[in-house]
Amino acid sequence: MDGVWPLVGRDEELRRIWAVIEGSGDDSGVLVAGGVGVGKSRLASAAVAVLAKRHAVRWVTATASARTLPLGAFAQWAPISQADPMMVIHTVIKALTAGDKPVVVAVDDVHLLDDLSVVVIQQLVQRGLARVVLTLRSTEPVPDTITTLWKDGFLNRIDLDPLGENDTERLLSQALAGPVAPATAAELWNLTRGNVLFLRHLVRQERDAGRLVRDVGTWRWSGEPVVSPTLAKLITGQLGSLTDDTTEVLDYLAIGEPIDGTVLEILTSPHAVKEVHSRGLIDMTSDNGDIAVRLSHPLYGEVRRSTGNLLQLRRLRGRLATALSTRPDPTPAALLRRALLTLESDLPPDLGLHLAATATALRLHDAPLALRFADAGHISDSGFQGAMLHYWVLHHVGRAQDAFTLLEALDQNALTIEEQRRLSVMRVGTLCWSLGDPERARHELAIAKVAPYNHKSSELAAFEALLESVQGRPDRAIAAGNVVFQAAPSDMAFVLTSCALVIAHGYSGNAAKVSPLTKRASALVATSSDASALEYGIVYFHIEAMFIAGYLQAAEQVMTQFVEYAANTPGTIGLFVSLLYSYVDLSQGHLSAALEVLNRADREFRTTTYDRSAVVSCRVYLILALSRRGDGKRAAELVRDLDTLNPYGFLRSACTLAKAWAAAAQEMIADAIRIARKAASIAAERGHFGQELLCLQAASQFGDRTTAHRVNELTALVDGPRVHAVALHANGLTSVNGEKLAEASRRYEEIGDIVAATDASAQAGTLFREQQHHGSALTAIERARTLAGTHRGVNTPALRQAVETTPLTRRQREIVALVSQGFTNKEIAERLGVSVRTVEGHRYHARLR
Repeated sequence: MDGVWPLVGRDEELRRIWAVIEGSGDDSGVLVAGGVGVGKSRLASAAVAVLAKRHAVRWVTATASARTLPLGAFAQWAPISQADPMMVIHTVIKALTAGDKPVVVAVDDVHLLDDLSVVVIQQLVQRGLARVVLTLRSTEPVPDTITTLWKDGFLNRIDLDPLGENDTERLLSQALAGPVAPATAAELWNLTRGNVLFLRHLVRQERDAGRLVRDVGTWRWSGEPVVSPTLAKLITGQLGSLTDDTTEVLDYLAIGEPIDGTVLEILTSPHAVKEVHSRGLIDMTSDNGDIAVRLSHPLYGEVRRSTGNLLQLRRLRGRLATALSTRPDPTPAALLRRALLTLESDLPPDLGLHLAATATALRLHDAPLALRFADAGHISDSGFQGAMLHYWVLHHVGRAQDAFTLLEALDQNALTIEEQRRLSVMRVGTLCWSLGDPERARHELAIAKVAPYNHKSSELAAFEALLESVQGRPDRAIAAGNVVFQAAPSDMAFVLTSCALVIAHGYSGNAAKVSPLTKRASALVATSSDASALEYGIVYFHIEAMFIAGYLQAAEQVMTQFVEYAANTPGTIGLFVSLLYSYVDLSQGHLSAALEVLNRADREFRTTTYDRSAVVSCRVYLILALSRRGDGKRAAELVRDLDTLNPYGFLRSACTLAKAWAAAAQEMIADAIRIARKAASIAAERGHFGQELLCLQAASQFGDRTTAHRVNELTALVDGPRVHAVALHANGLTSVNGEKLAEASRRYEEIGDIVAATDASAQAGTLFREQQHHGSALTAIERARTLAGTHRGVNTPALRQAVETTPLTRRQREIVALVSQGFTNKEIAERLGVSVRTVEGHRYHARLR
């Protein structure tokens, strides 16, 4: 990465240069013009490197120091003894054009040439003695002769713009020799605006500092940019000399852009604003009739903020915030900008502004910013409403224990009846979800229900339904939820109850009852500040219900609608959005994409408390993804503490199923089938018939031929297309019918479950092969290979068995899998309960030395 970076996004410009130099047109050369760092020199060098195969290339680098000498840039071709300037020029031209090949003279930074060197270029061009490739910094004065050559048509001018966002991402991926996370590529582009010189320095700096790192094969950037002395020097050089007045203009914009032009002129002076605009350092755009002024490059602001006087910048923030306070805040962003300026200025604290800014930032899903305002303004000391606002901020940044401590510190005697009722609800909710202690939440609920101020509290009744649901008692949850709905609940109570019933109906396999609930709940979430915290839960469990039923396209649509506005939000919400993405990817067999997100989310979830069920689900998904890729060793490691991690009854079956997949990934097929059946039994005991179906489907994917009877019964209990695909699969195994397995594979593919489609097709191929139907076997196995390859990374026991050239026994496959994961003979023997000699014998027969 520290060598020459690849040339990206300049194909059209390269073709234009080659066409001019090698063509028969009137142009005698090319003038590549652009700002500092856009890649003029890199483009020119790449172009002439190709031209050098058929041309004699003379590369000249003009410099400010050489400019002080006549013909300084061409010193190596200039004779020392001659004094007549015209004779010297003649000698230089003769030396440059000597030889049999056509000549190309390339001059980098032509604006730095001395007058005689410019004459050399003029003569070469006008007399047709050589073709030229010149680069020019567009912000610098240009020699009149060069301008004339261009205007008279001798030179073809190419104005080089900075790279666009897509090309910047491509460049980063090639320079770093690996994919770059889209958010990282977007941040780097936003900061450098496609200036390759700035980008190179920033990437090297952030990589060396350990903030730009390769994470599960993908480069990611974390933290705020720090402008290094080298980068600051580059940018300061581009800014040029600044007076006190022009410096102040740039500093105001560095701390608060965009600024209305009238406000900026009042704070500084019209002359200073005009000066920096004429030098191209600021941009002015019309915004609803007003003039919005911005720095022309984001890094100008970074440099001024990092090198400016801190006390002076605090004073400027105060002056700007005061000027803005005389005008109404037209948008939430304007309010936040004014509040942030005040927060970082020399002005005294403004509690009202801090409260408004905290609420606004939280509503915009920027919980870290909301926390800054909440902490700085001590808003929890302003009364119950401020304390509740601070609670939600702490909750959204994953500090649930701190949020609960804040609740416990409130003096209930100082609260109104309504505030005491609300406090009870918050305590129960925090214990249930964020702290993952549903039993303590139930105890807290029992205490709260007998308090006189909680008489007929619809929110507490809603939590009754929710606690029944998360403990895996869907019938009780539905009954309790119906009572809440009949009692004209508050918005918060309706959304809580809806969440409870979405879980209950989804896991029970009643997908048809889920969408109506989520539709109304989502509408309330959009208008209720209290209910908005439950938005993720509604979306997540809606998607899960659709997946269980087999409506994977509908699940993806729900996810997409939510992600449209929440995908790039900072704080904990971003984690859950990633989890939604990974769930859809996992469901559709995009295992590499799912693992990339899940590995990172699993690490980050360990450092936060927000929603314990999401933490457990993330771990389950990670185990499933690893297992379906064949990484049984790591899956087995993650399974060990799964039961300790999970406090919820409704997730117990899913956790058990994850263990089954981990066993299958290690080719412990008998164990995998046994554990999958156990998971199905756990689900059935709770009335979670949809979840039971998933467990029996997994057992069938592992090769269990005894699931058909129960799956056929579930066709009358479970909604959606999945149950019919699983029924075909189970009946095909029971009846040893390859055609049914092949049809099951097609059904799975139709609903989007690619891993199951792969397994069913692989099992059909294995069965056809055993029955000596070799043509059908090849067709089915090739289909399984295609499905696995198309969706990257699928490597299941059924697929491995189908593609074996020499079929192995079940025990041999177990040993092969464990050997491939790095287990020793002794470890394998202990794991399988056999002797080391037996393992060695099986390895020999399987040809594993």
